[in-house]
Amino acid sequence: MFNSIRTTRWRNKIFNAHVAFFVSAVLTWPIMAEMELFEEFYEFSRAHEDWDLDELALLVVNLTVALILSSIYRARVLRKVMRERAQEYQRAERNARHDPLTGLMNRRAFAASMQEIEADPHSAGRYMAMIDLDRFKPINDVQGHAAGDALLQGVAERLEAMLTPSDTIARLGGDEFAVIFNPKRDSATVERIARRLLHAMEKPFEFQGTALYISCSVGLAHWVGGTCHSDALSQADRALYTAKKDGRARFAWYDAELDTQSTERAQIEAELREAITTGQIEPWFQPIVDIEKQYITGFEVLARWHHPERGTISPAVFIEIAEDSGQISALGNSLLRRACTAANDWDARLSMSFNVSPLQFHDRSLVDDIKTILQETAFDPTRLTIEVTERSVIRDFSSAREKLDALKAIGISVALDDFGTGYSSLASLRQLPFDRIKIDRGFVTDIGGQPQNQKIVTGIMSLARGLELDVTAEGIESQQDLAFIKSLNCGLGQGFLFDKAVSASDVSWLLETKWSDLKVEDPDSTATQPPDSKAG
Repeated sequence: MFNSIRTTRWRNKIFNAHVAFFVSAVLTWPIMAEMELFEEFYEFSRAHEDWDLDELALLVVNLTVALILSSIYRARVLRKVMRERAQEYQRAERNARHDPLTGLMNRRAFAASMQEIEADPHSAGRYMAMIDLDRFKPINDVQGHAAGDALLQGVAERLEAMLTPSDTIARLGGDEFAVIFNPKRDSATVERIARRLLHAMEKPFEFQGTALYISCSVGLAHWVGGTCHSDALSQADRALYTAKKDGRARFAWYDAELDTQSTERAQIEAELREAITTGQIEPWFQPIVDIEKQYITGFEVLARWHHPERGTISPAVFIEIAEDSGQISALGNSLLRRACTAANDWDARLSMSFNVSPLQFHDRSLVDDIKTILQETAFDPTRLTIEVTERSVIRDFSSAREKLDALKAIGISVALDDFGTGYSSLASLRQLPFDRIKIDRGFVTDIGGQPQNQKIVTGIMSLARGLELDVTAEGIESQQDLAFIKSLNCGLGQGFLFDKAVSASDVSWLLETKWSDLKVEDPDSTATQPPDSKAG
């Protein structure tokens, strides 16, 4: 670039020299004529014919004409070079500000535009949108990058067709786009555009005779005057996250209250790793009861986090965060290790059930991690039941069977948790080696007043007897619930009617006092507290 600049400057100097010479010749001509220098030269040349001055004069004239013609030619060449340089500069400037694939404004230029709007003292605020394509990566992976590029170009064309030149459109990178709307557009208009955009993106894109299908999610925000452009962009991005979290193929407005929750969630995520390491998250235990004999057969492990500043944090919150942040295996292993250590002090007849989340179940090291924990704690594998939900196994029955067989080979029992809530429960039971099913609490709690649930639970019990599977009914919260479950000869029950979850130290104390003979007290029909959430 610097070489071309120096070359251009050099050529300009030559051009200027030619011009100066020509101008000086034109200006000195009348002076020479006034002084009759031509006649003087003629007389002098006649007096000195042996010097051949006339031939010399002719040479000077020819050189002058040649110089003039050369100057004209060089001027034309230089003008052409300057035009080409200007065009190259314009192309370079455009490439620096526009995405080469779609031709839309790029992230750098978009940020510059936002800074200009922010610096405008007359800017009263605008609406903006963040747009992200759904299911774009599978198209790139299956159809190839050429198809992905063609699709992105098609998306850009549809965006430009739906918006006006007064709207600022940019491709921020990958499959993410952004729009700053014309300041005259109100919120209702912006919503209509968002809905039209969702509908437009669902129409197929053609690529080499193949129809490509995608959808998009849209985050909308009101960029209020005086708000930093980076904050406005962040608000639109958080709205986009909300749209994707709510199911994709939809739009969502930025919500300050949701933003506060999101900030709190981010803080909890940052504190979660330390909580796992320091043991703030503890295993608690809820008894599992033999319904007929009314004695305790074991406990299910539940997770509890008593934060030193925030107080009790719900498992529904921190388990989801652990899954999203990739910490679920570390959390699950920590809880299982501590639970096994605690259970070693119990009566050897008591078993322990541990729920594994779908993401932890898909961890390749799951079986090896459980083996290591059992060896380290010297806990009897035959006393352990691993519970998995149908969501854990539905993706790949073959892989799930291999993993469950590996657990059973150690001596561990496996149970299908929340039975009846999935889409393919029968397929799960037919193809996978479960020892027990657990009827989801949604079918059991208040079953006396739910005739439809009564039919479902009765059917599940008939199915279990036919497959020779043990059954645990969760969510027994009243005497009516217990009476109906007992009438179906269900083996095991669990719920607050029998007892709530307690800490490891309380279990040890209760086994020495209240539960010394493993018998549970007569269920209290006045108990109404809901059951605790599961670990993992």
